[in-house]
Order: sequence, then structure tokens, then C-alpha cells
Amino acid sequence: MKLFSTSCETVYLGWDAPLLPRAASFLRQRFSVKTDCDLSSTICVLPSSRGVQRFKQLLRHEMVSHSLQYSLPKIITIGQLAEFLHTHEIPVALELEQTLAWASVLRAKHPDDLKPLFPVIPAPEPIGAWLDLASTMRRLHEDLSANEMTFRSVVDVTETDSEKRRWELLSGLFDQYLLVLSEAGVCDPHWARREAVLQGACHAQGKVVLVGTSDLSNAMVAMLRAQDEELISLVAAPESDSRRFDEFGCVETKGWLEHCLPLQDEQLLSAGDVAEQAMAVTVSLADLGDEFSIDQVTVGVTDESQVGPVEIELRGCGLGTSRNLGWPISQTAVGRLLNLTSTFLQRRNWQSLASLVRHADVARYITKRLGEGNTSDWLIELDRLLSNHYPIKTRNALSPGAVKAYPMASRVLNVVEDWLVEFTSADRSIAQWSRVIESWLEVLYGEEKSNNADETDVQVDSAGSSGHELQEADSDVVFGTLTRTQRAFETVKRLTQRFENLNAGLDLIVSGSAALEMLSGRLADARVSDQRGDNDVMILGWLDLSLDDSEAMVVMGLNHPFVPGAVTSDPFLPGALRSKLRMSDNERRYARDLYAMHVMLCSRKSIRFIVGRRAADQTPTPPSRLLAATEPVNAARRVRNLLDGERDSIVVQHEWDQKTDGLALAIPALPKLGKEGRVRTMSVTAFRDYLDCPYRFYLRHVLKLRPMDDATGELAANQFGDMVHGALETFGDSSDRDETQLGKIEEALLSHLHSYVAEHYGNAVSSAVTLQVAQAERRLKAVAKQQAARIAQGWTIHASEAAVNESDGAGIEVDGMTMGLRGRFDRIDFHAQTGRYAILDYKTHGHRPEKKHLKKVDGVYQWIDLQLPLYRMMVPFLGIKEDPSTVELGYFNISEKDDETKINIADFTEEQMAEAVEIIEGCVRGIWAEQFEPTKERVQYDDYDMVLQTGITRRLADEVDASTKELQS
Repeated sequence: MKLFSTSCETVYLGWDAPLLPRAASFLRQRFSVKTDCDLSSTICVLPSSRGVQRFKQLLRHEMVSHSLQYSLPKIITIGQLAEFLHTHEIPVALELEQTLAWASVLRAKHPDDLKPLFPVIPAPEPIGAWLDLASTMRRLHEDLSANEMTFRSVVDVTETDSEKRRWELLSGLFDQYLLVLSEAGVCDPHWARREAVLQGACHAQGKVVLVGTSDLSNAMVAMLRAQDEELISLVAAPESDSRRFDEFGCVETKGWLEHCLPLQDEQLLSAGDVAEQAMAVTVSLADLGDEFSIDQVTVGVTDESQVGPVEIELRGCGLGTSRNLGWPISQTAVGRLLNLTSTFLQRRNWQSLASLVRHADVARYITKRLGEGNTSDWLIELDRLLSNHYPIKTRNALSPGAVKAYPMASRVLNVVEDWLVEFTSADRSIAQWSRVIESWLEVLYGEEKSNNADETDVQVDSAGSSGHELQEADSDVVFGTLTRTQRAFETVKRLTQRFENLNAGLDLIVSGSAALEMLSGRLADARVSDQRGDNDVMILGWLDLSLDDSEAMVVMGLNHPFVPGAVTSDPFLPGALRSKLRMSDNERRYARDLYAMHVMLCSRKSIRFIVGRRAADQTPTPPSRLLAATEPVNAARRVRNLLDGERDSIVVQHEWDQKTDGLALAIPALPKLGKEGRVRTMSVTAFRDYLDCPYRFYLRHVLKLRPMDDATGELAANQFGDMVHGALETFGDSSDRDETQLGKIEEALLSHLHSYVAEHYGNAVSSAVTLQVAQAERRLKAVAKQQAARIAQGWTIHASEAAVNESDGAGIEVDGMTMGLRGRFDRIDFHAQTGRYAILDYKTHGHRPEKKHLKKVDGVYQWIDLQLPLYRMMVPFLGIKEDPSTVELGYFNISEKDDETKINIADFTEEQMAEAVEIIEGCVRGIWAEQFEPTKERVQYDDYDMVLQTGITRRLADEVDASTKELQS
């Protein structure tokens, strides 16, 4: 125990056991009198909200186990301590008010004046970009203030003239910022605390006990030195190591730079990517299971990206998890709703609407308002609208074809616009919008409130540098047994209620979408957590691990750049400048994390560190430089073993694992059709699908499964073909088809194209579709030349899009039964002089019919498409009296190359046509016999690769299976 001149009593409690239980015992022994222990006038300060919660539990247990009548102290985080050391004479500006003040100062400057600070100066409106710049200024001021620095302090140490001018500009802007706050009747909290220290105005509201606060900022140390109440610092270290700490229990950087960790090689596990690291966590827990129960083991992570993989892995093994980090509000239903709604109001396009209505709460609201059907009905219709008609802005009228085909999509838009109508009204102040947003959210979430009370699980930044609006008295707010969504709603509600009282002198007039965007930004650091279950594995972040009192621990990701974190990427305060200013720099973080790791190693029975090789984004992650805190020979050996040493194969049995042949999953079995369900009619194109793959034929033509992409901004190949077909179809049905002059034919074709586009896509289409229409125009100009030549040869269009189906008697008889046939004929030409007919199919490619119908395999041609042979079989049902064998069959190719745009008549032999008939009959027999096995051949343009696992993942899995079998043999 050591007493310093500042009257701070530093108590060293050792690091051979967890600090928090010993701290609770110390307070009981120090402050209990007989059967009473009154700590109500004491303030206990811990590094994080997790420490606050756990210390409160341990302190209660300590008092109850000794049968004491007790009053708990105020237990707060470091970020809340300043408010207990100084009472402000004038109101303190909220974090948002500080940001607004900075934004006001920046916007008042000429853009040229700000160029030394920012590479891009935003336009005066919208306000969002200025708020982002203002937030940067606010955080820079907070960083400087935490280190007892000002903007003027930096000016004095800069070396170049450009840097000096830059910081002089910042210093001037800061003076204007303080003036703006003063005129509004509020003060900057950091500047007010600095003044309080200088004026000796710091007075604690009771005895202050620092528990494990090994990384206090310089500004906080200054406030503690200036206050006059009793001060105790409880340190997790033996008194023999007191030289490594200052009088407040903070690490002395120089005292740790040469320190060696008591780390053993067997405490390090090597793993690959984040998935393998998560599996290593699971294996480690299994190994520890013989000695420790679940509640005696903690899992630590060094980066938030590791939490998800660990949770998935543990839950796959039947273990529940509780993430102390919680979920950012932005990842909850409420946060996503704010973001999606703001995006829709700003963009007002159909794509952002489709994203918004997919939000589960919005979808339920829409379904309820529509009063009919279910969510999937209108959602599928909306997707089809987007995938077939490509509308852009919701303010533009839909095309007539879209309105007729998808009327429910327009109703959905109307429901959403009615729901958001208030946000499209006149601009208002942020305070007014806060009331509007609260009422708007109440419609979706207010009816689901729970009346049961429990302590909140809202978390804030432990350093108090952000989320200021959410920090006051968090531990006293009760939410009850609410869902995660309800907890998020209550958090947002508390924030909007604070913004309702925003300082009028700093408030801004903004649009509804800007207000929603601003609120989303303010919630960036707020989090919500679920309550921990009895058998849940606790997952803690790095900064919480040294104070954790579990008996065993597994820490994942002992890697750079996670531990220790670097501070060299700050555009205003890079590492070299920070070191010159003696601010918190990389050495300070190294010392802090080295001490934390030492405490972890010494204070529990068992601990393992998993050192990965790649992060969640697959970037390489070298071992942490904390591993170098040992003798050089030990460091070299460990790094070599971690990077090049053999790793044990990790095999984890999950609940979802099933015994399969190799790595492939089982392909879904198809239901039997039976006599009643057998296929009775087929389209011409369906035969090609059956030849490609009987299984895919079943998916497409029996189950009616079709791919649908509502996210693309351009026409798919088949849709481009439909557009060209549509123009040619209406041309063939009009009197224009008999036109002989090239110029008029071209004019007519383009007119029919534009009519099709207006009918299907409207007058406002995307740039990509506009380019595709221009491409179609160019192709149709080449078609006009061929059409003019065709007319000159004596051919005329006899019919366009003639249809034949089973009701006309079209069919093919096989084994005494008839398979009905359906087909549409793009074009039938007639030559009056010779009496000949020609059936032509429009194709937006340049290949001849023989290439698309026949494929040479081992020197023999095989049929791969039966379209034209089927057309011949259907000739009698078209009203054509001629012998079908005399009717010409072919393509009207409309290629991207002008020289390939022409009519190509097929040249099949009668022997080939007879063979085609046999194959057609074989297809019918196979379908009736329910022969729907998947093909082993690769299918081009496969719409069902995810169902049959024929994508790259399956091919890689096959390669692994083959390699495994080769090794086994």
C-alpha cells in the first residue's frame, strides 16, 4: 500500500486472482461497521459497463454472504466520472448540439478557406455531409481534450508552414465554435472541465474508488488531482510492481515496454481463417469441459467481426451464447427501419421501396393495411414488376402494361406513401422531427411493450467519447423482459425525447429524410444486449477480459492489427505527431494491452489464446506483437510454430451435420406425379429443356420454379429478345408489313419498338435500358433492309405470332396416348407465285439453325433442340394444306453484327427429321415414365445451380473429394 502526495491511496491487490472479487472484499473490510456497511456516499469507478454490472453483483454477494445490512455505492464507468467531479454552472451541450455548433461554424466559412482541412467541400445542401465533417471536428477536439491539449497546443509543435497554417485555422474555428455555444447558452463539456481544473473548481460528490482503471486519460487524471475528496485506487498487481503504475493505478508506459509475459507455448493455438478460429474455440471449450462448467468459462474476442462466427459455431454444438458487446442499434429491426426509410425518402425509387418493404415489420404493416392476401402475394408481384418492367422513380407513372399486370404493386406504393406522408411535408426543426419520429415508431412498436421491469442492457462507449446522449443514468433505466427489438425501440425513444428539448439556438431546419439519417448516425455507438441464459457462454471484448473473474478463458484473435490497436491512421493526428505531443500513442496502447494480458494469464486457472492467420475479410493477420514480450529465442520459436508449424486437424460435430457421400449435400427428391398428375401438354421449348436435364425440366415445367432478379438494372438476354420480338410482332400484325420502301419499313419498325418500350417500361427508364433500346434500334434498321429484300423477292408475311395448342387438336400420339402440344410461331411467310410457306423464328443471335439444333459428338450429330422439327409436326394445325415437308423452316437472325442479320433456312435431311421424331417420342415416354434424373453434363445458363449444386462450390467440393479418395487409395 502506498500513499501519494495527492492523497490518492493506491492499494495493490495482486494479480494472482481476479480483481473484482478482491475489490468487493476490500470495500467490505474497509467500510463495514459491525453489521452495517454504508457505501452510499462512495463512488466506484470501473473501465466499462460490463465491469459495472459484474461488480454490482459481486458486491451484493459479498455483503449478503457476511450478513451485512448495506447500501451500495454509485457504480459508474470512467466516461461518467467527470460529471461526478464537476457541476457545470451553465447547461452542457449534448453531443448533437456540439456537432450542430461545429456544422454552423464550418458552413459559415468560404469553401476555399476549408480546403487545407478537407479534400472535398460539400455543397451547402443537404446538411448530412456537413454533419459528418462536424463530427470529425468534434472527435478531434475530444481526443485533444482527453490528453489535456488544445488546437493551439498543436500549432506550437508543428514544423512545416503548411501544418502550422492548418492548425491555426483549426484553432480559429474552435474559438468560433465556443462562441456559438456561448451565444446559445450552453458550454462545451471538455472545455468546461479544463477550466474547472485551472480554477480549482473540481469537487467529487463523495469518496472515489477507482477499480482497475489502468488507462485514465490525462484530462481525467488532472480532474482527480484537482478534487479534494478521499481517493482510493485498487490495482490488480502486487505491491512489488508498483513502479509500473502511477499514483492513480494507471500503467506507466516505460515500465512495461521491456516486460516479459508469463506465457507458455501450450497456451497458444494456431488456426487459419475466422471459421477455423471459431472451431478452435469450440474444441478448447470441449477440452475445458472436464474441469470447468459453462458458467466458469469466458470466450474473449479481439474484434467484433469474430463474434458472429463464434456464435454460429457454438450454437451448432448446442451451446447458447451471450455477447456482452451486444448488437449495434443499426443491426436491429428499429435501426434498419430508420436507415431503409431514410434511403427511400431520399431516393424515391422502386429499388429502395423494394428494400424497405422487405423489412419484416413494414411488410406486416402493409399486409394489414391492404386487408387481403398475405405478404408473399404482393411481394412477389412487386418483384415481378421490378424484374420485368424496370421502373425507376416512384413519382413517375408506371407503364400501362405494368399497371395492368401488377396492380397490387401500385397499392403497396400508396400504402407506404400514406404511412410516410408526414416526412414529405415542409421542413422542420430537429426537435420537431424527433416528436414525429417517436410517434411514427410507436405505430409499429409501441403496442408490444412489456410491463415487467428489469435492469437495462443498453451499453455505451466505456471511454465516454461517443454516445453522450445515451450515457446519463443508464443503469437506472428499466426496460423489462423485452425483445431485442423492443429494447432498441426504447433506446431510440429515449434519444428522440432528449432531442425534443434541443437547444433552439443550435437546432436546424431539415427535411424528414435528413432527420431520419441524422438520428441513425447518432445511434451508431448505442447497443442493446439480450439477457444471459443460465447455460450461455459469455463472449467478452478484449478490454473487458482482464477484469473478468471466470476461472478459465479462451481468447480468439491474438493478432495484429486487433491487439494492440494502432492509432497511426488519424488524418489530423498521425502517430509521429501524437508521440511529439506525448498523447496516447502506440506505445501507450502496447503497455495497456500487455498489462491486461499479464493479468489474464495470472488471475485464472486456465487460459488459451488462438492466433489466426486471416481475418473475417480474408486479409492476412500476423501474430500480435504482444507475443514478442519474452526472450528473443522464445518469441522466434513461437512465431515460427504459429506460422509454419503443423496444426492439428480440427473436426467439430455440429447438430446440423448429416452423413453424406463426400462433401455434397443431397439433391432434393422430386414428388411422384402419378396418373392424375402426369404431364398432359408441352410447349415446343420444353422438349429442349428435357433433353438438357430431365430434373431441371421438372423444376421449370412441373413445379413452375422460375428465377427472378429484382436487383438488376438492365434487360436480361431473354427480355432484350422479347423487346425485339414485340416490335416485330406488332409490325407483322399491322398494315406496315406490306410496305416495300426501305425508309418506311425502318420508320415503322422503330415506331413499333418505341410503342413496346412505352407499354412495358414507360417513358422513364434507366440508362442501361436506354442503351439497350438504342441497340435494338440499330438491329431493327438492319432487319428493315432484309425485310425490304424479302418483299422484293415476292414473300409476304402471312401470319405473325400464330398460336397452336391442344384445343386445336395439336398433339403427338405415343403408345396410344396423346401429348398435347403448344407453340407460338413468330412469323409465317407466303410466296404467292410458288405457293410456298416458310416458318421463321426470330433469334437475337447470328447462329444458323443447324448449329443450335445439332451437336457433333464423336463424329456423329445429335439433336440438342427439337424446335423446328416440332414446328413441322404442327404445320397441319396452322391451316396450311401443303405437305409439311415442303414448308421451309428457319431463323430470322437479328444479330449484333449487321452481316449476320438475315434469314437462314434450315437444311436438315429427311433422315435427320425422322430421327428427331423418334427423340420427341422418347422424350414423351420418359416424361410419362417419370424419368427425371439430373444430367451429369454441365448445363449452360443454369438457373438451378443452387438446387443441384453445380456452381463453383460444388466443383471445388468434387475436387476435394477426389483428392481425398486418391490419398486414401
